[in-house]
Amino acid sequence: MLATDPVVAASWRVLKQTLLEASWRWVPGDETDEHAKELARYANECWGLDGYTGMMSISWEEQLQYLWEFAPIGYRYAEEVYRVDNDENGVPRVWLDKYADREPSAHLRWESEDGQNLDYVCQQLRGNTLPPEPIPASKLLLLTLNRTGSNFAGRGLLRPAWWWWRFKQRTANLLGVGMERWAVATPRVSVDRSAAEAAGLTDTDIDEMIDRAAAQAQAYIAQEQSYLVDNPVVSFDTFGEQKLDSSHALATIQQCDHQISLAFLASFMHLGATDTGSRSVGEVHLSVFRRSALNLCDMVAGAVGGQDRRAGGTIGRLIRWNYGDCSPSQLPRLAHSGLDADELAESLNALAPLVQFGLLTPEDDLERAIRERIGAGELPDQAART
Repeated sequence: MLATDPVVAASWRVLKQTLLEASWRWVPGDETDEHAKELARYANECWGLDGYTGMMSISWEEQLQYLWEFAPIGYRYAEEVYRVDNDENGVPRVWLDKYADREPSAHLRWESEDGQNLDYVCQQLRGNTLPPEPIPASKLLLLTLNRTGSNFAGRGLLRPAWWWWRFKQRTANLLGVGMERWAVATPRVSVDRSAAEAAGLTDTDIDEMIDRAAAQAQAYIAQEQSYLVDNPVVSFDTFGEQKLDSSHALATIQQCDHQISLAFLASFMHLGATDTGSRSVGEVHLSVFRRSALNLCDMVAGAVGGQDRRAGGTIGRLIRWNYGDCSPSQLPRLAHSGLDADELAESLNALAPLVQFGLLTPEDDLERAIRERIGAGELPDQAART
């Protein structure tokens, strides 16, 4: 679906590119605790966030390129790879080198002793290599969308779009058949029995003439012959009126495209493609779409952060190995920004009426905030209000 259908690919691409626009940083679990600030500093140094170059062999943003692929399929997991190196102060630390991606196509089975918590992940044998070792959940990052119970595979965004994609393919195939029959008319062989009797032909002669005409028609349809030869007894015409009305098939395909976009909450892509559409409707669609993207970012932040646990809690493991046990409230939190609604930017259209009616005071701080949003630079000192 993602490789062959442009609407499916575009719907996922617009969502994925939106997700990749998010900015990330680790923040202290407790802003007033110095130890919590040190733990957040270590996390940012490891992930390469908040101004640090990073200790990973692959940048966090580059790893998100494949980690986000859990959303359309329903799940994706990566094996944590560690290494030991000195930090900026020369202290030996254990670092996360990368999240090694494990393709879902190589997945074999989930191993869970109690049926609820994941213990191991087994992958299939490929080629003549040795059987891969099971990946313990204690060094695994599992991202699952719509997980229920022990269904670790979840349910991806492509699931509700699959039926409409199949229906669209069938409709497109039927439309292709109709186009072919419209462009190359179906030949029909006509036999004039009275002319055959007048010419003294027998039934055997007529059958032979019909067979030769059928062979010509078949060669013409197969584009092996570009002309037809008839006679007073056997002639050619076309079957049907050779009229093509593709409007119903195209309307069906358009509806399928709309339903596929709905699965990704990307219906706004179709606004403007027809005679209808409005700015307010597009803003509502975009707001819902952005909330969906924010929720996916929260899922990744929740899986990476938190205490050491099965199939998650990477930062909890690293903190315990490097700093020992600590309070859960001291663990750093992975925060994202850039996709949230900017209330100031959204209210710029109503700024003039608010000032006019005295509901908002045009002061320097407000102007600085607006200039920052639109990239106009700092407010000059000579322009400051008295």
